[in-house]
Amino acid sequence: MKSNYKKLGEYIREINIRNSDLRLSTLLGVSVSKEFIPSIANTVGTDFSKYKIVIKNQFTYIPDTSRRGDKIGIALLQNYEEALVSQAYTVFEVVDKNRLNPEYLMMWFRRSEFDRYARFKSEGSVREIFSWKELCNVELPIPSIESQRKIVEQYNQINQAIKIKEAINNNLEQQAEAIFKSWFV
Repeated sequence: MKSNYKKLGEYIREINIRNSDLRLSTLLGVSVSKEFIPSIANTVGTDFSKYKIVIKNQFTYIPDTSRRGDKIGIALLQNYEEALVSQAYTVFEVVDKNRLNPEYLMMWFRRSEFDRYARFKSEGSVREIFSWKELCNVELPIPSIESQRKIVEQYNQINQAIKIKEAINNNLEQQAEAIFKSWFV
């Protein structure tokens, strides 16, 4: 193990807060693209008091790895202040954000190497599970918090540039279609 690699379990803790007072109704799922998405589940007659609450800057992961191909369903809540997730999901948070930046950690989870590791460490025959214990045993480089923030800032700048280029490409595609239609229709 490299000297700056640390076990994740030293930096995270599981959260298990239920919607017992039924104050929340926004139900989210976790996609294989590692994002929260509005749930498409039929919730008619569902008892939301058993569902877990996830708060902004907390993570949710799906321990069951059987039905997601080679991807692990894990996401960092950023677009909502709080929401509900299935009671089958695991909610966790970074213990000290001055030691580990949640966005830096999410960057680590987005790596294909993390997906491969999690699939390798999943156990079970019919239903494979990547357990909380195995998640806590993940080793990752944890540089200074200043370095983590710089890495996240650069990553976000690159992603923003990609989104701008995609928007430009979509606009060019629409222009080409309009020209095509004007010529041939």
